[in-house]
Amino acid sequence: MFRLKVILISLTLISVFTLPAKAIRVEPYKGSRIFWDTATRTTIFRGGGYSRVIELQDGSLMAVCESGGIQMATSSNKGASWSSPTRIASNPTGVNECVPDLIQLSDGTIVVAYNPRPVSPYSEDRKFGIRCRRSEDNGRTWSDEILVYDASHLWGDGCWEPSMLQLPSGELQLYFADESPFTNSSEQQISLCRSFDGGLSWTEPQRISFRQYYRDGMPSPVLLKDGSEIVVIIEDNGWGAGFTDFYPTTVRTTLDNNWADDYWVSGTDKNREKTYNLDFAPKALGGAPYLRVLPWGETVMSHQSGLNHDGHPQMRVAVGNSEARDFKAVSVPFNIGANEEGLWNSLAVIDTGIVVAVSGIAGNIEMIKGYPVRQLQAPYGHPVIDGKLTNGEGYLKRNATQMILGTQTGTRVAADLAYDTDSLYFFTRVSDRTQVPNGADCDAITLYFDMQDTCDELPQQGCYKFGIRRNGTLMRPYYGADGRWSYGSPSDLKMRTATSSSSGYYIIETAIPWSDFGLQEPPVGQRLAFAIECVDNRSGTPYTESIPDAHPDKPWTWMELRLGEKPEDTAIGSVEKTFYPIERIVNLSSYYPGLPLTVIRERQPDGTIKTRKILNRK
Repeated sequence: MFRLKVILISLTLISVFTLPAKAIRVEPYKGSRIFWDTATRTTIFRGGGYSRVIELQDGSLMAVCESGGIQMATSSNKGASWSSPTRIASNPTGVNECVPDLIQLSDGTIVVAYNPRPVSPYSEDRKFGIRCRRSEDNGRTWSDEILVYDASHLWGDGCWEPSMLQLPSGELQLYFADESPFTNSSEQQISLCRSFDGGLSWTEPQRISFRQYYRDGMPSPVLLKDGSEIVVIIEDNGWGAGFTDFYPTTVRTTLDNNWADDYWVSGTDKNREKTYNLDFAPKALGGAPYLRVLPWGETVMSHQSGLNHDGHPQMRVAVGNSEARDFKAVSVPFNIGANEEGLWNSLAVIDTGIVVAVSGIAGNIEMIKGYPVRQLQAPYGHPVIDGKLTNGEGYLKRNATQMILGTQTGTRVAADLAYDTDSLYFFTRVSDRTQVPNGADCDAITLYFDMQDTCDELPQQGCYKFGIRRNGTLMRPYYGADGRWSYGSPSDLKMRTATSSSSGYYIIETAIPWSDFGLQEPPVGQRLAFAIECVDNRSGTPYTESIPDAHPDKPWTWMELRLGEKPEDTAIGSVEKTFYPIERIVNLSSYYPGLPLTVIRERQPDGTIKTRKILNRK
């Protein structure tokens, strides 16, 4: 009898685990993913730490760091190169000037705040404090030092890490970490000083956040895009079990309240929130947080964490919604060595939405550019499958750089899409000096498509996975069905692929006929989804990188893909005009996010397409 029960139970388990998975449509992934371009990695300062960067009103960039005082450098080409540093503030005897922050006010004045830190042996004439200097000529000359605040002369009762924000009213706010009220404990609060004359004079500090027995630290304030709230990201080590390390946390108040009537955020206040949804994003403890707002309202956060890096801190960046909540799409901007660290990081948002990540690596200050994209585009084009990129083929970006990977593997992958009535086209250029074209673990690209907007928890009918080896041969294709991947044979496909290579890169260009997706014509106007995965084999070890938060077996996490409208007339001299509304232009081009745009494409006598973009300003 017992044996019969075991057999029945076993058969029941087999039937459960072999049942088809029920289709579960979920809401599609919302939010931008950031594509970091390793080709833009640049050294700002050779030597130094704790750097901050802003874009000035004239379009140039300005950076500051601590290095024997406070140093400044500028860039007139969006960070491609930087001037030799100049010194804004020198170290007085027995004091290090540290952790600068900078801001340009609405009237053009630039304010740099910093933190005097006495060195041992301590004496009462040298205090921890906050100071600032002003420039009214774009950084050519600077004012004398202005006192903002003095704390104690003792290390355990000091103040730290100033960070500034200007409100629409003109009020300038300076937030800092403050130990000075807690001379008998190791507690720390976030304090705020205000200036109503452009940084010439400052109010006494007031508390804006404090968790009893713990250490709120390293504030970074922003005003949300809609102007409703002031949000300050801090490091907080008081979340309890599982969160004993610092954790990036936000505290907030409405702009109308503006920390009035002695309001401050306690440890149990509803306005103190963790930044990550831990059911979705990896648990990433760490301090030194930083927060910025994208032109269309989304927020970006950075912090340093040793997660997945053998405990060595490195910079991590996540994208939040317009309320500075629901941070996800975690990415690592810099590819650094196993024993290297990325410390005291910051972010800047320049141009019309490019994110600049800044980090202290190996004693230098480095930057890299990232491009937030919410929706992918495949324009109507005329690609030729020859393993070459030529003008007029129709890919979205001139250099086929709509998607860029490489900060995880160290191998830059630039990829783009286009289509015509016959096929969907994919182009990629992989910068790789250790190419492995053949074998089980060869270099390869895998493409994921959801062509029926299944937006499911698991692969369903309408989902496709196509792998292409470095040598251009096709791997076994996979098709979604009942929550699983079912495989076919490369001979089932009519895909055409061409490759080319040199010692430093290889190119794969592919045409996938619509018939390979079971379609008779391009699905213009429909929501599609796409993901890409790159495998780079080095020294016998394959390294894999994919789009942040794009899980290979979860179609709802893949990026939305739209096909552009087909031109009605492609004769020489004909003109195609396409209007992109606000919610689409953010993802069409990083150059014009947030504004309606008309794209005009005109075919030239030589067969190329000349494109003009016109902003439809109100």
